[in-house]
Amino acid sequence: MAQLRQSVSRTPHIWLVVLALAAGACGSDTPAGPSPGDPTAIAVTCTPTAQGHDCRASLQRTSGPAQDVTTTATWTSSNTAVATVDAAGHVTHRGSGQAEIRATYQDLFGGAIILVNISISSLSVTCLPDGSAYACTAIASFSNGTSTDVSRSGAAWSTSNAAIATVDSTGRVTPLANGQVEIAARFQSVVGGVVLTLSGVVTVTSVTVACTPEFEAHQCAATAHLSNGTTQDVTSQATWTSSNTAVATVTSTGFVRHRTTGQTEIRAVYRNITGSAVLDIVVTLSGASVVINEFATRGPGDGSTDDFVELRNDSSSPVDISGWRVNEWGPTFGVRVAFVVPNGVVVAPGCHYLVTARPDVGGIPPDLRMSPINDQGGIALLHANNSIVDQVGYHPDSVYREGTPMPLPGPEDTRSYTRVGNDTNNNINDFVRQSRTPLNSSASCSIR
Repeated sequence: MAQLRQSVSRTPHIWLVVLALAAGACGSDTPAGPSPGDPTAIAVTCTPTAQGHDCRASLQRTSGPAQDVTTTATWTSSNTAVATVDAAGHVTHRGSGQAEIRATYQDLFGGAIILVNISISSLSVTCLPDGSAYACTAIASFSNGTSTDVSRSGAAWSTSNAAIATVDSTGRVTPLANGQVEIAARFQSVVGGVVLTLSGVVTVTSVTVACTPEFEAHQCAATAHLSNGTTQDVTSQATWTSSNTAVATVTSTGFVRHRTTGQTEIRAVYRNITGSAVLDIVVTLSGASVVINEFATRGPGDGSTDDFVELRNDSSSPVDISGWRVNEWGPTFGVRVAFVVPNGVVVAPGCHYLVTARPDVGGIPPDLRMSPINDQGGIALLHANNSIVDQVGYHPDSVYREGTPMPLPGPEDTRSYTRVGNDTNNNINDFVRQSRTPLNSSASCSIR
């Protein structure tokens, strides 16, 4: 009986195993493998190439093999000045430094840091004829095999002989004489150059200066005499200077403004050749009264408080300015009194009267103190009877002005507005912006 019970008890157990195997065999003809795990990260690897790096991105999972997502990921560079990357993970070096190359796939990303060290290996210079001049080009070659035109973006140009040819900041060469000259370019620490042999150059043999008198001024012209027998007006191209700026100043267009009686030489330099004319200046007291001669609304001494107003008697007779005042106008406050001249002040012909906001202006003590005047506006000199004697505007809307007002001063402009001749009732012609030269009642009356 025991054996029979044991046989019966084993039979159902064996039958169940067979059913289980049969059930497993009924699902599919192909056995199913293990399913991949969940995505966990993006791994980026970058391999150096001749001009950059080739980067690849792989999707990491909790289990199973990684998946290559190089062509489906989105690629970016943290520093495009150092390296750029395209849609396939190809990195191009742009400059020395460090950049992170990042790949983003779905909501995961990963990156790799690359270090780039690009150096310039050579600089080649070529110059081609361009009319009567030459146009030069500088090409920088780099250690990564790339090259860049740096002619107008970083190259510093020079000439070995400025008497034969000059070169500007863009690499344009102007021949001045026949002969050989080297035109060089420097980029970073590398220099390249080319030798030009110049022939048939029309040279400047001399420069002459002729000046035509005008009211309280001269207009000068410069003429270049050339080796082919022709002449050329170079007034606007010449560099102008005055040998005695206390007597007269000269602008970049050859316009000479008289300041006081005396002699000065007006020089024009064109292509390293100098021409000149000597002028005997006579400044007469042909004005009608006292005028605003020079003023400043700010200065180097103490910024916005380094102000002054200088009056001058342009007439041939003494003028009593007791009770006269200077008003100022500003766009935010309108008209207000800047200062009133005390009683007993008489200004002799050609002499000055200085009013300042500080105890001195460049070491020159004032005849009277005042509060600082506005940076944008206008000022007027008024007689004791309230009639306007003189006025100057330095704002387009100034109520105080004669003719065209002067331009506004720049934010850091410490120069003064200075009269350059007798009053013509046109501010833009009567005043210039120049270095401050305040004069008080103790100064020479022969100096404007």
